[in-house]
Amino acid sequence: MKIITWLYLILFTFFFASCNVEKPNVQHQSFFDINDFFLKEMAQLSRIKSIKKKVVINGEIDEKVLQEFDLGKDLTIFRNSNINKIAWLDKYDVDSIMNNEGQLSKLKYLATDAKLKTREFIVSFSGEKVSSIFIKNHSVNQVSDFQQNLQYDSIKGYSVESNQKATLSDEQKLKVEVKFLIN
Repeated sequence: MKIITWLYLILFTFFFASCNVEKPNVQHQSFFDINDFFLKEMAQLSRIKSIKKKVVINGEIDEKVLQEFDLGKDLTIFRNSNINKIAWLDKYDVDSIMNNEGQLSKLKYLATDAKLKTREFIVSFSGEKVSSIFIKNHSVNQVSDFQQNLQYDSIKGYSVESNQKATLSDEQKLKVEVKFLIN
């Protein structure tokens, strides 16, 4: 009798071990994915044949019209501010703003943790398309205080404004404005 019991126990063990148990597809509530947005946006930006780039460093201005440029590389600064991380789901307050027709017109993310670099992240919509993105970055440590405002407009261009104050040095200000020129 013991042998039959053991035989059934072994058969049940093999039977249940061979069964595939599906893991539930748990998706986290995600924030706006700027990496995904810019991957899709690069197809639209490929139509741009030239840009007007203005760089201001501590008051010194340099302005050029460029036919050769790499927007993918330039826009990396925006993608580096991606807040779409599972660990940060409880680190941002989210506000969805609807227009009169009930369509989403703006998403606002505000950091609740002062240690996070990206303090504010605002996505504005025109219809169902993203029309602009505003990002405010801020980081402070014992050596420096760094502030950065990033503005992207899907039709006009983008700007990056950075201010850095380091101990024992003067404040450094940088502003880059890029306008898309459609030829």
